[in-house]
Amino acid sequence: MLGVLYFVVITIGGDEGKQYVLDNWSLFEKFLLNNGFWLFVALAILPGFILPCAPFLFLFGIWGTKYGTGLACAYSVLALSLNLVWTYWLAHGIGRSFIDKLLKRFKYKIPELPPNNLTQWAIILRLTPGIPFIFTNYALGLLKIPFSKYLLVSIPIVAITDCGFVLASAGIFGGSWKFIWSGVSILIIMILIGRTVSKKTK
Repeated sequence: MLGVLYFVVITIGGDEGKQYVLDNWSLFEKFLLNNGFWLFVALAILPGFILPCAPFLFLFGIWGTKYGTGLACAYSVLALSLNLVWTYWLAHGIGRSFIDKLLKRFKYKIPELPPNNLTQWAIILRLTPGIPFIFTNYALGLLKIPFSKYLLVSIPIVAITDCGFVLASAGIFGGSWKFIWSGVSILIIMILIGRTVSKKTK
């Protein structure tokens, strides 16, 4: 929803609207970097409103150059885990009708759920390239995959990808080639695994 609002602002406001958004985002970035608690809250909540996770993960990487990269990875994984929980239950329960309409509006087609192996299907959906993090959360909630299987599949995959972003960001902004190569390598491996899984399911 916030992502839609952004496009509305830049469409109506043109270059001035775009500059307004960028200026305010810059102020928001500074606020989050100076307030780790609110950075945590932002990652736990805002992706649920169709904002991408990547900018917040990069901010966690920058935050980690000051407070510790390991701590940044741990906090960001915990924040995304909380996001996994509340977005699943929103799609699974009271928000089901609204989320279904939202995904259709973004032309995201929810695949039919094969009853024989729910865990394998959740893995395929989570690893398929090109599907935004939040859309997968909502899709798995709408499909009513059992919550325990949803977490069992989602948390490890999300945690590994999360740490890849955070390490790469920490390396770029902290000047550590070790972190850059580690983070980029993790992301490349996850992309290759996702493509392999996607090809096998076609």
